[in-house]
Amino acid sequence: MSTVATTRERRELTPTAGAEIRSSLLRRLAPLAILPALGLVVWEAAVAVMQPAVWLLPAPHDIAGTLATEHDRLWFHAQATLQTAIIGLALAAVAGLALATAISASRVVERTVYPWIIASQTVPVLAVAPLLGIWVGYGAAQLLVVTIFCFFPIVVTGVDSLRAGRPELTAAARSLGAGPLEIWRRVTFPAALPALFSGLRLAAVFAVTGAVVAEYVGADRGLGFLTEFATAQFETVLTFAAVVWLAVLGVVAFGLISLTERLAMPWRHRSTRRRRAS
Repeated sequence: MSTVATTRERRELTPTAGAEIRSSLLRRLAPLAILPALGLVVWEAAVAVMQPAVWLLPAPHDIAGTLATEHDRLWFHAQATLQTAIIGLALAAVAGLALATAISASRVVERTVYPWIIASQTVPVLAVAPLLGIWVGYGAAQLLVVTIFCFFPIVVTGVDSLRAGRPELTAAARSLGAGPLEIWRRVTFPAALPALFSGLRLAAVFAVTGAVVAEYVGADRGLGFLTEFATAQFETVLTFAAVVWLAVLGVVAFGLISLTERLAMPWRHRSTRRRRAS
């Protein structure tokens, strides 16, 4: 009888829980929609009043129509951009974490390499990208450009987070006989995860930007290539549609890293919810 009663209670509570989740999402998303909605209304009204040529400034409804009619074409190019962004981000994550670990563990590596990593950010990637295309080929150059875009935030956040650590836990692990590798695996790295994911979220957005920049150099497909082609043909409405897709890809990339963080550190978000509830 108790099992049947429990099952009935769960069935009765499920719709209520679902309604609460939908209400919570609505409360969070509604404020975010106010500013874009207001901007679109002003934009639509301005175009209706001034009536510029479509190639100069299309109205939002024109862009929405292009998003619908050119969906297959946009998705074809988006796949290329997404593939380049994902591979470049993965390469940057592996190389950035490895270098951040070396810098945080060795003063010699820090003094030898870290200043040059920082100085490299003063060099415009767009100026170097054509040279990379000549040296390694345009396919590999696109991945390198994305990796360069994503590399810096991962390294910087990695160095800071790995150095911060938890001194009391490190001392306790050392007193129990743990070696340097064991301390890094069980204490230093888990403590650095929140900051590392912050760097990865930034890098995920930069990955989309880097993929677009890379496609300006020598690609034959991709949303960056499409925007360049459409602008040259005065198909401004198609350019705007590609930009919308790029914005969506950036948001999705940011969200996927955030979701991965929740899956990797569920205890952190449970404690955050408890603090908010209290």
